[in-house]
Amino acid sequence: MSYLIPTIVLVVLIVLLARRLRGRRTRRPLRLDAPVPTFQVVALGQQGSGKTLLLASMYHSLRVPADQRYYLTAPHDDVLRLNQWFDQMADTASPAWPHGTSKGEGRLFTFTVKTRTTGTISTIFHLNYLEYAGELLTEVQEPGSTVKDELFAQIRSADALIGVIDGYGIRQYLDGHPEGTARLAETLNALVPAITEASCPVNFVITKWDLLADLHPDEDTRLSMVRNLLTSNAQFRALVNLHSAGRVVRLIPVSAVGPGFARIGSTGEIVKRPRAELHPTNVDLPLSVVVPDLFEQVEARLTEETRVALRAEVRRRTLMEPLDAVASLASFAGQTAGRVVMAAFGGSAVALVGDSLLGLFLDSRMEGTRERRTGLDRELSEAERQLDQFRLARQRVLQDMHAKVIALESRLPHSRLTDGR
Repeated sequence: MSYLIPTIVLVVLIVLLARRLRGRRTRRPLRLDAPVPTFQVVALGQQGSGKTLLLASMYHSLRVPADQRYYLTAPHDDVLRLNQWFDQMADTASPAWPHGTSKGEGRLFTFTVKTRTTGTISTIFHLNYLEYAGELLTEVQEPGSTVKDELFAQIRSADALIGVIDGYGIRQYLDGHPEGTARLAETLNALVPAITEASCPVNFVITKWDLLADLHPDEDTRLSMVRNLLTSNAQFRALVNLHSAGRVVRLIPVSAVGPGFARIGSTGEIVKRPRAELHPTNVDLPLSVVVPDLFEQVEARLTEETRVALRAEVRRRTLMEPLDAVASLASFAGQTAGRVVMAAFGGSAVALVGDSLLGLFLDSRMEGTRERRTGLDRELSEAERQLDQFRLARQRVLQDMHAKVIALESRLPHSRLTDGR
């Protein structure tokens, strides 16, 4: 009879192992088609400030994964419009520039951030880019109009704001032209009170940066001169002081056309140089910093206790199998720390997507990428392998975006107006 005991134990172990494997195969199905977050970006600027050229050049710069592992796509009709604007801008045989936003006009573009890894294209998140003419903020609307109320609602729920400041107006101001003084005052009077209403990160984008190239050979020194000019305005200075901690506020100098493409004509208009070529400058940054800045600002709002719990969850996820990471995310979302993290996004519209946003946030906090052993890969189902590749792709995209933030602050230290930490 003694020889039966090991046999019974062996049978029990085999049954338990079979049940475990069967349980693994019958876990809830993976939702690889689950919705990804959509971040709301609102851009404001006066007529003629360069919003249209900036938008066309931003898309053109990010439509292929050239200097980063991610790229933008958009609906076909929007792509046609953006390409037409860019081609018209680049055409030196024609003096015309693309038509900008009219007073009271708003335009919405939906961009999708994608990446390609191991032959698979992954959608990481969406960006709703809503552009408004700044005159909506300063001019009296017709009785019964709700346009201004709708605009302020969009501003309050935005995940990022872009305030467009005309570099040509700054050029005129520095050259002593009265038009420049009036133009800059109008711009700041329109932008600053509206932006003060929001709590999301803000990028003040200085357009037509090429027109300021002769201020100083060093770009950061030029930016410091513009920064000093802007902070000499009491409203702008108050905005920076009000949000000196806990909010990210930047200055980003951009040129949709790049150096040497345009010049100021004899009558003060901006004209294209014959046979010049486009070399856009920094136009990838306003959209690339949106998610890193929002996530940095959210983490800055957390208590040290929540940060400790957050770091612990990130460490656990680094070593988890794909299915375990999905289960852990659902569990963390229901814990106090997970709820606090989501609450830190405030009134942000993107927070409505819940676990999808939380997973993106956690993966953005990972350092490096997790490398799997070859033998372990063979144990994963095809669906699990796809999920694992998606997590790694998402992490790499966020690393690329964060690297651009680091490079910007290293190259242009005066671009950061607040601590934001």
